[in-house]
Amino acid sequence: MEGFTRANLFELSSKTIHVTYSTTNILGGPILSYRDDQFSLSFRGDEIRVEDTALGEVVTVTLETISDLRTVTFSLIVPIVTVMTQSSGTRIKVLGITTTAPTTIAGPPPGPQQLYSAVYLRGTAQFIVS
Repeated sequence: MEGFTRANLFELSSKTIHVTYSTTNILGGPILSYRDDQFSLSFRGDEIRVEDTALGEVVTVTLETISDLRTVTFSLIVPIVTVMTQSSGTRIKVLGITTTAPTTIAGPPPGPQQLYSAVYLRGTAQFIVS
């Protein structure tokens, strides 16, 4: 379809979480910024894990690693979004999942190895020339 392309910039937020994710930048790799009441972090390149799944792209970053306590990651489920190249974007709603994985020096603790907190983020998907 002429004039249409795949979105490469996602600006999303909930009441507590704000995320900007670009699939590419001038240097070629993805960038993601994450902000909530506890963290204000930026990630580039290999710090961002992207998996193609039946749900869409699952984009994951590590927010915190505390030895012998926990690892906290944030994953964004990003659908494929087709937009007009000259538009200001289209509105989207996506799922964000914060995963806390308890760790101990003695190995996995009893109980679940991942604890989840899910939130919907709303915002825009658009195409920018990079």
